[in-house]
Amino acid sequence: MGLRRGRSKKAGQPEGADSAATGDTGSNADEQLAGDEQVPELDGGDPVEAGEAPARRRPLDETEAGDDDTAMPRLDLGSMRVPVFADMEVRVELNEQQQPVAASLLHQGSSVQLLAFAAPRGDGIWDDVRAEIAESVRTGGGQVEEADGAFGPELRVRARTQVQPGQFAEQNLRFVGFDGPRWFVRGVFSGPAATNPQQAAGLEAVVTRVIISRGSEPMAPRDPLPLRLPTDVTGVPAPAEPPKTLDPFVRGPEITEIQ
Repeated sequence: MGLRRGRSKKAGQPEGADSAATGDTGSNADEQLAGDEQVPELDGGDPVEAGEAPARRRPLDETEAGDDDTAMPRLDLGSMRVPVFADMEVRVELNEQQQPVAASLLHQGSSVQLLAFAAPRGDGIWDDVRAEIAESVRTGGGQVEEADGAFGPELRVRARTQVQPGQFAEQNLRFVGFDGPRWFVRGVFSGPAATNPQQAAGLEAVVTRVIISRGSEPMAPRDPLPLRLPTDVTGVPAPAEPPKTLDPFVRGPEITEIQ
């Protein structure tokens, strides 16, 4: 697989929505990782069927991962370890200081952006964050519907997005949230996966295989968990007769600078 560095034009955010509610990373660059035939393929309908809730309703905490941590190749981004599949692109988004702030998973024209934050011990924050997102989107002229989705309560949004100064377009987004042990992950589905359960199924399955490493250091609630650029893909061969989707990869990423 290859790791490509380059600047990218940041997708517009819902008009009137602030960074605290939407998870606007302020990024103007990203790291793109495109899989090849040496990485397992992602089957959009496996391991969950469209419209069915995944067996696990959130990403894994590293204390829960067990053998799953080595069952498939993953990109080690520090606080987040993301599964790698040949037909899925992983994009690490950078802020203006060239620091990694979010990971986006792209598959068959859809994407889900993941951001991880510290959270209070024992208290989830998704209810509060969800209300803030809804208020911000409505303030910007968008429409919001709260629904019960594959991961529990979520927001289905039709947001106004600024594509250039003075010009706006509408965009369908789907906001999901995961309250873990002392961490919170916010995800935003876009593209066909924002409205089509079949298109979302593959990415939903991958999200439940993401491993979150919160660490033990004190952090204020809602502080971003630190990410780092990947230097390699972690993973070891699965047991003797693994499923097709868990075949081990052969070599790690090649890094190419694009001017």
